[in-house]
Amino acid sequence: MEQGVSVSKANPLPSTEGVAFAFLTVLLSVDAIVNASFGFSLPVFLATIVPSVMLSFLFPRAGLAASVSVTVLFERFFTLAPIVLGEATYKLYPLDVVLLASYSGMIATGLLHEGRRLRPRMSDLFLVAFFVLVTAIFLSDVATRSEGIATAFSTWKNYVFYGSAYFAVAAATRSIPDLRAASRVFVGSVAVALTILVIGIVRGGGLWTEFTPLSTSGTRFLAFPHAFYYSLAFLVVMLGYSGSDTKASDRDPHGTDLALLLFLGLGIVASLMRHLWIGLGITLLSVAIFRLATDGRRIVSRLFRLAVPAVFVLSLVALLLSIAPSFVGDVDLSDAVSVIRERVISIGNTTDESLVWRDEVWHSAIARFAERPVFGLGFGASVPVEFGDYRQYVEVRNMHNSWLALLIQTGIVGGVIFASFLGFLFFDLFRSASRSSVFLSAGRILTALAFFQGLVFFSQPYLETNLLGIFFWITLGLIRSLPDMKAGPSKGVTTI
Repeated sequence: MEQGVSVSKANPLPSTEGVAFAFLTVLLSVDAIVNASFGFSLPVFLATIVPSVMLSFLFPRAGLAASVSVTVLFERFFTLAPIVLGEATYKLYPLDVVLLASYSGMIATGLLHEGRRLRPRMSDLFLVAFFVLVTAIFLSDVATRSEGIATAFSTWKNYVFYGSAYFAVAAATRSIPDLRAASRVFVGSVAVALTILVIGIVRGGGLWTEFTPLSTSGTRFLAFPHAFYYSLAFLVVMLGYSGSDTKASDRDPHGTDLALLLFLGLGIVASLMRHLWIGLGITLLSVAIFRLATDGRRIVSRLFRLAVPAVFVLSLVALLLSIAPSFVGDVDLSDAVSVIRERVISIGNTTDESLVWRDEVWHSAIARFAERPVFGLGFGASVPVEFGDYRQYVEVRNMHNSWLALLIQTGIVGGVIFASFLGFLFFDLFRSASRSSVFLSAGRILTALAFFQGLVFFSQPYLETNLLGIFFWITLGLIRSLPDMKAGPSKGVTTI
């Protein structure tokens, strides 16, 4: 049967790779918990990272999967936790170490097993060309600048090192069961991360929300990175790819799907991240319009089915707050509604502080870019920003627009090369869309994920932040692998 073999049927017992994934997730989570609770601990770091490196090299797909899972759970305390030795801080993060070990294991596996090597495509060549250009710009910055080198290296790492996850994911995901396993790892991790939302509501404020302060009144109950992960999972579940069968996108959602969608939606709203609301709305509307008779009807049906439990839960919450308003932190229902209304209205408010800041930074950066449009300003550059009493130099990479930052830093040459990479990548995907329903469903969902990320990149520094940008490269890697996928399990390779 072309419909493929479900992972559970193909592997009734836990695979060695799955056991490695479990150990890696536990080890890396312990280090992240210590970082979040007490700060960096060298003994804990060594005790958890050394075995993690060994496991990631021997089982690179488990290393990639664990990196995704722990990032979803602990975000910056795994992805941005530096090594601290005395007074010195080294920005080598646990994510970097695990990815490097996984990349190395992938290279070794590719050299030893001919069948696992990727056949070069035009999209691959353009991405490699982009990596070469970015490296040349970085080396030029090192040779000609005395300031901003650390920022330049960080930018190089976000574009090239984390961008290499594109090739690693493409090499690791060779069949539809592999793709289903990847979907379950991500959605399952986000489901566990729903506890973060519960903690935020109970304590009256979200964990780690201080890193993204509001420009309006109100309190976030979910941090921005977790809201982004929730949004990606919301799209996966809403569009129906649970991996349970070959026509997963065509079936009606189960009760567990509706419950998950409900709590994911609650978290996204509670994060007060306006650009995520807009991005999700435009993405779902675009998917519905693209195939109105099928996708449009299915999305409307699922939203309608979701509305019934949503109204019930919201009514229950309102009742609990009216009976015991102190039951959940310092939350007041009327205040919460007012805050959400204010955030919605502020989307079109030209005097909103964050929107004004973006406008000024973008104009200043574009003015500087006009002086060096071919190869851009390079990495580590800053531009002056002045409005009202605000006087500051802002790094180009922190201008809250990843697409504009990429263009301004790498120039027209970099922008054209990267756009060509994306163009050939999606051309290959669309050309293979007629293979079967299972490939078509997966392709639509991956395209929707990439489209959503492309939209929200206009509002925040996604490609410049590893805990956000890594998911873009993973999505593109899955898109790269889909045209070559087999319906059945990878030959000689177990799945997580």
